[in-house]
Amino acid sequence: MSDQRTFSPPPPPRENRARRSEQIGVGVGAGMRIIGLLAALLMILFWCSGITMIQPNEVALLTRFGKLVGNTPGEQVQPPGILLAMPYPIDEVIRVPVKEEREVSIDRLKLSAAGGNTTALDPIRDGYVLCGDQHILQTNVRVKYRISDPVAYHFQADQPERVLKEAAAASIVQTISGWNAMDTLRLQRSSRMVEVERLPISVRASLQRRLDQLGLGIEVSAVEFREIIPTPQLAEAFENVQSEQIHIETRKREAEGFAARTIPRSEADSYTLVNEATRFQTDVITKADEEVTLFDKVYAQYLANPDLVWSRLYLESMEQIMQSVGRLKFVAPGTRIVITPRSSPENSPSVVTGPNKEQSP
Repeated sequence: MSDQRTFSPPPPPRENRARRSEQIGVGVGAGMRIIGLLAALLMILFWCSGITMIQPNEVALLTRFGKLVGNTPGEQVQPPGILLAMPYPIDEVIRVPVKEEREVSIDRLKLSAAGGNTTALDPIRDGYVLCGDQHILQTNVRVKYRISDPVAYHFQADQPERVLKEAAAASIVQTISGWNAMDTLRLQRSSRMVEVERLPISVRASLQRRLDQLGLGIEVSAVEFREIIPTPQLAEAFENVQSEQIHIETRKREAEGFAARTIPRSEADSYTLVNEATRFQTDVITKADEEVTLFDKVYAQYLANPDLVWSRLYLESMEQIMQSVGRLKFVAPGTRIVITPRSSPENSPSVVTGPNKEQSP
């Protein structure tokens, strides 16, 4: 048995070309459908690329062909959530973190790195502030802020933080120029009109007024003086002055403490003495009134019967005298009595029974 394979005879040339043309047409059609599907998918992805999610700590500004969308601030500021926007470059979404507290450092008022090795201050290279009493200080300040108006913050200035730094430096220099050096180093001062004025609060108020005038949409949260020191050339003198100021404050506090302890005690003693004096005055007046009343009664009786009253008073007086003496010695009428100093119990008044005779007891 022979193993020969049989093949179909090839089509005629014209039929073969028609079949190949048909297959090419089918392939082109399939490729076009795939390209169409890809184009449609790309188009869908392109139009969906404008959909974005705004985070809870931020808001968004939407610009269309470079113009801000919305006529009122409520329409211009997009709240957190899904934002349906046209794809870029038709729409552009600008995210503004309004709930985030930002911080900038004001470094232009402190000593430069190269200035620490020199003995002279370079006013161009080294930063400084001039106090009201002509002293020079150097400081490093941090300013914390929040964005209060997203539209103004983004469109009012090209570089808002740079404007903020310049405004902060100007406010610091202007405020410290009205303070003396010691108050500036202590970051507070007191006066009759204002009890205690703190330097960071004064700088913050001045900076906020300046930013409001510029309309940057920035709210200053805090101003922190990280460092405020005299220049290296005057550091030793300032330290000595500060030590003396601390000594003065310490003695002042000690004096205030002593006064706080002593004055209440003195007031209590004064109150006690006044009460005792008032009570003594009342007793004396009462006693005097009683004596006057008694005298008036006795005097009225005396006017009515002088001899009787005189005898009664005499007897009462003698009775009181007799009760007050320690020892009684009776002598005969007409006896002369000589009283000598009583140096010892044996010494007693000598009694003379005659005009010139002395009789010992």
